[in-house]
Amino acid sequence: MRLQIWRFLMKKVLAICTLLLGMGIYAMAQSDYPPPGRDQGYSRSQAQGRLSARDQQEFDQEYAAWQKANAKSDRDDIDKHARRMEDIMSRYDIPSDTPFEQIATTGPSPNGARSEVRKYQGRFSPDDQKKFDKAYEHWVSSRRKHDRDDIAKDEGKMQELMTKYNIPRDVPYDALASGARGY
Repeated sequence: MRLQIWRFLMKKVLAICTLLLGMGIYAMAQSDYPPPGRDQGYSRSQAQGRLSARDQQEFDQEYAAWQKANAKSDRDDIDKHARRMEDIMSRYDIPSDTPFEQIATTGPSPNGARSEVRKYQGRFSPDDQKKFDKAYEHWVSSRRKHDRDDIAKDEGKMQELMTKYNIPRDVPYDALASGARGY
């Protein structure tokens, strides 16, 4: 009788350990952390172009209000606008230590970087513009869902089209998507 109880308990302990191990492996696979060795630094051009047109506009408005609050030293407004910008950044997995000015399009650009982008707008043929827009919309959606496989696939499609038209890799995607310009 004791031997049967012992076997029963050991089977239960083994089943629980197996279940915990499986849950641990699943949790590790769902981690939001990037793979080791991957550079997470964001340059101005990388941070800009990651947001949808609507979120970029909202971010720019919050950034302008944040700058005004800083000028007046209004701590409550500074914190309120900073939290709103950080919420938008978190939706796009932009690291929290990325300076707001690297994401905002309303602030001054080093070397006129934002105005240089305009020379690449409208280069795609109508068919390629549709392909780019479709890949861009999927890319934005995939980023919201944290689907790394789809993010990479859509980014590859956009980069392929950009290469075809000799558009540098650091040009923000939103600057090339027609939805951002109202076509």
